[in-house]
Amino acid sequence: MAILKLSQGGFMKCSVDRIEEGIAVIIVKGGGRMEIPAKKFPFKIREGDFFEVTFTPDVKEKDRVKKNISAIRKRLLKRSQNK
Repeated sequence: MAILKLSQGGFMKCSVDRIEEGIAVIIVKGGGRMEIPAKKFPFKIREGDFFEVTFTPDVKEKDRVKKNISAIRKRLLKRSQNK
């Protein structure tokens, strides 16, 4: 697993190495790679394209997952106490 470093602007420079069976192999400048279904891009991509990737925290999704995990833990704890 490569450690990805973001530039000062908070983004990574990437390029499309190839597209195989609908999967884009993305090479990250500075090391690393990602495999993403080409249809997930909001724009048409081709081999040799360059672009920047930014990351934005998804607080709502994090909270949703934490609540779901908490509910599951409570159910499991209740189930184990009833045995």
